[in-house]
Amino acid sequence: MYQPSLHEALGLERKRKSPDPSGVPEVYDFFAGAGGFSSGAAQAGCRVVWACDNDPLALKTHAANHPSAEHRLAELPLPRGAWPFPTDGRPFHAHFSPPCQKFSSCNTVNRADGDRRAAQSLVEWSLETALTCGAQTWSLEQVPNAAVLALVEAAKRRHPGRVAYARVNFSHLGVPQTRTRLIAGSPALVAQLLRRLDREKVTSVRSAIAKPRGTHVRNSKGWVSKKRKLGGAYAYVKAGWGDCCHSIDEPSPTVLAHRELSWVTRRASGRHDHCHLRPKEMAALQTFPPTYRWPDSLKRCLHEIGNAVPPLVARLLLAPLAVPAQV
Repeated sequence: MYQPSLHEALGLERKRKSPDPSGVPEVYDFFAGAGGFSSGAAQAGCRVVWACDNDPLALKTHAANHPSAEHRLAELPLPRGAWPFPTDGRPFHAHFSPPCQKFSSCNTVNRADGDRRAAQSLVEWSLETALTCGAQTWSLEQVPNAAVLALVEAAKRRHPGRVAYARVNFSHLGVPQTRTRLIAGSPALVAQLLRRLDREKVTSVRSAIAKPRGTHVRNSKGWVSKKRKLGGAYAYVKAGWGDCCHSIDEPSPTVLAHRELSWVTRRASGRHDHCHLRPKEMAALQTFPPTYRWPDSLKRCLHEIGNAVPPLVARLLLAPLAVPAQV
């Protein structure tokens, strides 16, 4: 169902964007959330002019950090008559980050019957919109689920030469966490992103966070697989604070929207001191700038940060679109 824009809902003045005479590409961000992709696009020298999401609180965060963009509160997919794209021939980039929770293997408990089919429909709509809206370039970010891969491959067969995709470990791009996602988009953009992959330039937690508060970062797994003493079989046992830990000299575990990461300090006595990461620390692991504005609610911060596209990935993906003076 189509809904009022954020400007209308919050009583904000609506700002219409005029064409940029410099030729800087405009970015239209679908499923924008709190603005991870938009932040990276702006860092790449693009102009974020439009952002859409069905979460008013996430869009409020986006608007606080990208006030010059138009913000649309809507349940996607948008009907063709409501598309915001320019029709005067100026260059623009369309990005889509449809919800991944219904595909994620760590979210099966919260998945109802029909959820995955609905999620697949949003991926299908995103691909077809990207390829028929007139965008000079486009991109899509999702979990590398088998169903998603099949949809992208089908789009590639329907549109030869206009679709490329790859499973990308974001830590090989410099994101300080082990986050693997599917990146699809215009072949030239995907190809140059893949050229930037470098396992030798992995960024550690220690490099991303100025004052680490532990020797390790622990993910939120409640159970771990351990080998039994008899028979060599494996069994799941309750995870302790010494389990599932990543050294701060390595990338952290994946930052998630529904599970907090924890600092852990291992002591020689066998004791493990621990505390949760703060929102600013989680945002740093997602490569948001330290000046990014977040809501006061810890739960909202966790949700918005964990759902975001790391800005660094968007910046590297869109770097070829910047005007020469900004490259």
